[in-house]
Amino acid sequence: MKVNPWLAEAIKCAEQIRIDPQLTLIVRVERGRELEVASELRKMGLRVLGWIPGFVRVRATIADIDAITRIPYVINVSYDVPVWPMACGIDELLKSIAVKTDPLLEKLHSGDLQRLGIKFKPAAILPTFPEFVATKIAQLVYPLAPSVFVRDIEWKLVTDTRTIIEAPSDFQIKNTKVAVIDTGANPHPALRKVFEQINLTFEPPIDTMGHGMWCSTCAFGDPVPTRYGNFIPVASAPGDKFLHVKIFTAFGPTSTWHVMYAMMLAADWGSKIVSMSLGGPLQGSVDEDPECVQLKQLYETFGTIFVVAAGNEGPDQWTIASPGASPYAITVGALDWKTLDVSSYSSRGPQGEHYKDNRSKFEEDLGKYGDLLIKPDLLAPGGDKKTQIVSGVTGWYDSLYDLVPDGFEAMIGTSMATPHAAGLIALLFDRGIIRTAEDVKNAMRALGPKSNDEGWGTIKLSLFKG
Repeated sequence: MKVNPWLAEAIKCAEQIRIDPQLTLIVRVERGRELEVASELRKMGLRVLGWIPGFVRVRATIADIDAITRIPYVINVSYDVPVWPMACGIDELLKSIAVKTDPLLEKLHSGDLQRLGIKFKPAAILPTFPEFVATKIAQLVYPLAPSVFVRDIEWKLVTDTRTIIEAPSDFQIKNTKVAVIDTGANPHPALRKVFEQINLTFEPPIDTMGHGMWCSTCAFGDPVPTRYGNFIPVASAPGDKFLHVKIFTAFGPTSTWHVMYAMMLAADWGSKIVSMSLGGPLQGSVDEDPECVQLKQLYETFGTIFVVAAGNEGPDQWTIASPGASPYAITVGALDWKTLDVSSYSSRGPQGEHYKDNRSKFEEDLGKYGDLLIKPDLLAPGGDKKTQIVSGVTGWYDSLYDLVPDGFEAMIGTSMATPHAAGLIALLFDRGIIRTAEDVKNAMRALGPKSNDEGWGTIKLSLFKG
């Protein structure tokens, strides 16, 4: 089938309401044939937006798709779907923005979107409007702003949550290149180094939201005293070993293509561990979804270990996001640091939405990949609605809860669990304890069979000692 099943369903929905908008498509092609396919697309009068190994990005209408599939060397056609960060509250906010600004999705009904794996939940994790206003007023009188949270929320610094995964006291990365793909990063008390940056947005490379800084300082930042206590990251990478690729703007989601492009850049730069606290709907099976296909190609070509958020669509099953659905990713669910149970919102497996309605395909791929297909792979601290985690931030998120714009703030989500896991895996790689994603998964198998909620269980340093 040359039209991705997700796109085929979207087209069916669009045809029912008689629309044929200009779409951004991702055309998967045989490796080495990108320029030939791009040339044919231009002959059709279509606008080619770019290409990377194995894929061409093009603007076209639904009416053009059939002709595109008949071009020699084309394998299949997918949609450049919206992708968003996986921090609770932020994900629902940016998901709404993504749908409202997408030429196809914004015209579909909620039932259509649900069939495409895009479901909306109340963004209850973010402060209410009165709380938000109170926060901003408090900032005007900063010296008097109370050092307390607006709501009755318990919090822990990454300093404390890193101990759950037994992150070592010697947390300095020495030789391993690492990367974070997110909302940007910039100088900060918990990120005191000159590091490599690539910016794929129209904004400056700094983080104008806060999510990217949270993840970067958690996984690979620098220790620093704070009013919460001494901040200690899971790992600390020197500047010449750390890359941040910015793909999100302050209030803007990104898309499949930008995620794929960022993954390619991170792998090509030499990153051995890439932390990705993001995701979107799975397009078809893991062998059809373009992000999953490219993650596999990059893993096989460069050996890059991609550590990816499972998603925040729990407790429903079949809610794993892409590219975390890939059998070649290390997919991270969230753990509540207080109860040590799976966080209420953490996405559950065994896989993404596509397989829920295609059980025969699931059984076929399960036979092909075994327990690598079952997701998530593992858990790491992500907090829950009343048990949040504090790390370094900049941008509009700073002071959203604690009223003080001091560069540190609480968040929860599989977004927060992912850098915990990525930091520990980077330390294991740097010390020669693991070399591949398979090494991580083989060590985790000591905890027993996988479950749809926890994967193999919580990642801990002791699982890798002998």
